[in-house]
Amino acid sequence: MTEVTRADRPHRWLPPRIGRTRLVRLLTHQLGHERLLSLERRRRRNPLVRGAIAPLRWWLRRGSVRVTGGLGYGLRMSLDHLPLSHAHAGAIPEGWLEVPVQEALRRLLGEGSVLYDVGANVGFFSLIGARLVGAEGRVYSFEPAPGNAAAVRENAALNRLSQIEVIESAVGAERGRERLLLVEDLSWSHLESQGWHPRTDTTLEVDVVTIDDLVAEGRVRPPDVVRIDVEGSEIDVLAGMRTTLAEHRPVLVCELHDTNEAFLAAVDEAGYRAVNLEGPEPLSGAPMSVHALAEPR
Repeated sequence: MTEVTRADRPHRWLPPRIGRTRLVRLLTHQLGHERLLSLERRRRRNPLVRGAIAPLRWWLRRGSVRVTGGLGYGLRMSLDHLPLSHAHAGAIPEGWLEVPVQEALRRLLGEGSVLYDVGANVGFFSLIGARLVGAEGRVYSFEPAPGNAAAVRENAALNRLSQIEVIESAVGAERGRERLLLVEDLSWSHLESQGWHPRTDTTLEVDVVTIDDLVAEGRVRPPDVVRIDVEGSEIDVLAGMRTTLAEHRPVLVCELHDTNEAFLAAVDEAGYRAVNLEGPEPLSGAPMSVHALAEPR
């Protein structure tokens, strides 16, 4: 009989028969984002806290969660890049992250379509888009934060979605270099030109590309749909894709960050009409954080 070593025995500190997906959902529901973020701060500062939760953290990071609802049903997301303190650690496993955006992608993308996911974060919408466009389609995931870019690559490999290509750059009005603020929750990271974030951990210089340049150079296929979530830089993204909007007429799905009026003006000038994805309220009077759908007139 093979001897079972201590290292092979199951960890007694783990709840019986509770898998990673269930445990992540339980903890995020019970504690909430801010408490988990506070715990992560304490873990970084306090060796005792760090040691106490190290086994749980090690176990979680070695696996993945399964999406149990929405268009992402059945997808796997690596927990190495989705810590409990992540803003979407609860919504992603349940599959209910930004449901209006999911529904828009479902209606707009088909076999062979091309999606640009600008501000891809950990790749949840890139994965959904890849499913919808199929093997002949293409998803370009633009993500300047190195940790998030690595997450998109790992999640694409985990789900065998080779039609996803990660472009580890920010997208803006002009090609160049700019400083990226890496916030403690990478979901809120943004370019320094959008102002300082009080929870910034560190900064780094990143490449900035324009969609017009990439399309003109043949670096990417022209888009059918462009999803934009760039924490306030959405008007710069539009400024850098004027030719693409004029020649290829992609549909835009954009999260606005107190840029409602500027967005309406920019898409109107490009010959687009825009509506509020989240309800009947006009975008001009909608909250500062709202999703818009813009289609060619």
